[in-house]
Amino acid sequence: MSWGWPETKPEEYVARMIDLQFDLVGSTIPVENAQLLSDALLAVLPWLGEDAGSGIQHLKGAETNSGDATLNINRRTKLYLRVPKARVADMQQLTGKTLNLAGHPLQIGTFKTREFSPFANIYAHFVDTGSATEEQFVQDVMRELDGRFQLRCGFICGKQQTLQSAHGPLTGYSLMLHDVPPHKSLQLQDEGMGRNRLLGCGIFIPHKSIAPVVPAVL
Repeated sequence: MSWGWPETKPEEYVARMIDLQFDLVGSTIPVENAQLLSDALLAVLPWLGEDAGSGIQHLKGAETNSGDATLNINRRTKLYLRVPKARVADMQQLTGKTLNLAGHPLQIGTFKTREFSPFANIYAHFVDTGSATEEQFVQDVMRELDGRFQLRCGFICGKQQTLQSAHGPLTGYSLMLHDVPPHKSLQLQDEGMGRNRLLGCGIFIPHKSIAPVVPAVL
């Protein structure tokens, strides 16, 4: 969906948050790992829950067999956390720790920092606004972009998804924003959208092209 008149006023935005990429050592993780990972990290770094901007990106792996409740991981699998720049030194506490995800040990290695890139196209794997239907979700997105971010840009939402949380299943959608001005791209990555950042929701990352998600025009 697009309003047809993306904001073009040149401005600067100084991000408060930064991404950290951690090496991991492990073999398998549960398919439903968002709540487990959040709980394990909060046990080591309780202040993560005190900052609304802090986020834990979804931990991905490869399917073992269809229908299995576990995923395989290897040394290419990374853990991505989004934290305040002022807390980077505190993240050293996590290095060397072993997290237990329902019987699946996951050792945390060293990390690298990664600043946000002001891409015109940004993507969030799962956005939870509290609305279940696509129509309500689209209205939520439009309201938040127009009100909170003062931005009108194109966006595409994906299929409905479900994420298990400690309080029951969450309903959300993937979301691609395109034609986003640089300073608004940085702000959206910095602040995120919707709820449950510590479960991997509403975390935007740069995306090089919208071509794979745009339907072909006949």
